[in-house]
Amino acid sequence: MILLAALAALHLPPVSTAGPNLQPQLAAAGGTVALVFGSGDGIYLARSPDNGRSFAAPSKLARLPKMLLGRHRGPRVAIAGDAILVSAIASDPGDLLAWRSTDDGRTWSAPAAINDTPRAAREGLHAMAGDAEGHVAAVWLDDRGVKGKRLYGAFSGDAGRTWSRNVLLYESPDGTICECCHPSLAALGRAEFAVMWRNALGGSRDLYTLRVRDGQVLGMAVKQGNGTWRLNACRDFQ
Repeated sequence: MILLAALAALHLPPVSTAGPNLQPQLAAAGGTVALVFGSGDGIYLARSPDNGRSFAAPSKLARLPKMLLGRHRGPRVAIAGDAILVSAIASDPGDLLAWRSTDDGRTWSAPAAINDTPRAAREGLHAMAGDAEGHVAAVWLDDRGVKGKRLYGAFSGDAGRTWSRNVLLYESPDGTICECCHPSLAALGRAEFAVMWRNALGGSRDLYTLRVRDGQVLGMAVKQGNGTWRLNACRDFQ
């Protein structure tokens, strides 16, 4: 409740003359709350050390020309162990980049590309999450090699210092998952994560989940809910 009240009272004027503040995302762990957002071609982070009671002024951590921003595209933030990680995608070159800080956001590493096939993440829809032990997962809608979107992921066991090879987590037998909906991630602890995405099967766009541990898929994808949502849209995929 303290965090929600603090966020309701937090009003940030645009920090860039090139555009408004867009796509805020939160991560919280161990009393620290990190708020990331995009403005123009800048990525900004505001940090709270007291469970969201107060926030420092946002600071610009990176400039990313042609950053995909808006319509659920934009930077993401995760806290893993003693590190804060921020990710974002630019339309050119279409790579998923991650920045890392181990001093509470005062300084940041150079960006590291998470996708190991160039331009594979150019759709710009992705998610990232971390746990207290320093495990991190990133998932995204991937365009490599085939027509349509597939769900790919990469994983880190050292708080984002290094990343695994990319892993195909799910591909629809109908040729694509939903092309215009971002995936979601939840950290379950001990290197296990739950990922959710909108599928495209038989004309239905229902939400599916699966669990991943140490970069390995556990079991089959599971449809969520009892009904179905039929929608004929987003079919002009590349």
